[in-house]
Amino acid sequence: MMNVQVNKDAPNIFGLIPPNSVGAEIGVWMGNTSEGILSRVKGIKEIHLVDSWSVVPYKNNSEMSFQEYIARYQEITNEISEAGFMNYYEQVYKHVLDKFKFEPRVKIHRMLSTDWFEMMKKEHLELDWIYIDGDHSYEGCLSDLRNGLSMLKNGGMLFGDDYKWPGTKWGKPGVTKAVDKFREENPLLMQFSRHGETQFAIKKAIEV
Repeated sequence: MMNVQVNKDAPNIFGLIPPNSVGAEIGVWMGNTSEGILSRVKGIKEIHLVDSWSVVPYKNNSEMSFQEYIARYQEITNEISEAGFMNYYEQVYKHVLDKFKFEPRVKIHRMLSTDWFEMMKKEHLELDWIYIDGDHSYEGCLSDLRNGLSMLKNGGMLFGDDYKWPGTKWGKPGVTKAVDKFREENPLLMQFSRHGETQFAIKKAIEV
């Protein structure tokens, strides 16, 4: 959620995050959602923050063209060039590093989510939950959902932002389409619920 610093809808899923858990946030931006999770969910053991803080994901993205991306967020960044945007991202990344520099539970990964998932699978990391708010294109969000599912423990949770359903004002079409496709692919594997205006939760079934 680049266009605002605080995702006011995210707290609607905080109560679903299990205590004493290990999780990840895909798409961190300023780190405010992660900060909220750490302060409001009891006993978080570890949280991985994954974000490229880069223009790279927007170079080949079906959500919008790169020039549309530059134009849309110029008001926030006060930049009109790729180099200017990268300089802005550097400042945001440094802000996140400073925000969590005294928080040993936070592991910051500056990379594409696809690269992080690949790296963590090799390390056999299993997570209790993953909050997905990164690439909002259909392809990018669906990739994060699929990769996230493969890393969840039995009974683990996928959470996310920007899901839209009839009668609501907010949401992104790529995310909505990806979540619906993901549910079609896994009809017997999970429980789906909606929270607030744009939040969704998907619980992985316990395999016996």
